[in-house]
Amino acid sequence: MSNYAILIDSHNAKVFGFADGEVTHHAYHRHEPEHHTSHTQDHDKDSEHFFHQVAAHLTGATHLLLLGHGLGKDHFKSHLEKHHHQDLAHKILAVETVDHPTDAQVVAQARALFLKHHIHV
Repeated sequence: MSNYAILIDSHNAKVFGFADGEVTHHAYHRHEPEHHTSHTQDHDKDSEHFFHQVAAHLTGATHLLLLGHGLGKDHFKSHLEKHHHQDLAHKILAVETVDHPTDAQVVAQARALFLKHHIHV
């Protein structure tokens, strides 16, 4: 079991895992076709696939922090509530707005937020 901080927007996600004093990092990028269409259904389908990929990495999570500068974190939270309620959505401790932090800043903020919730990582 691990605690995770996810820095996410509509096209990229960085998943930081905290377990046994170690921090791991994995990046996900949303892949879209080269042609750009205005079809909302295609865009939503791409988003769902991207969010499912990120959620799959979180299997066995103990606690989650969702971070980001735009609506991506909120859309991901909604995705978890819709598709992963039993195993992930109820493990979200906080959803925080951050403005393009470095990886080190994400780790520091995540540690502070976990500590605020009395979780030592």
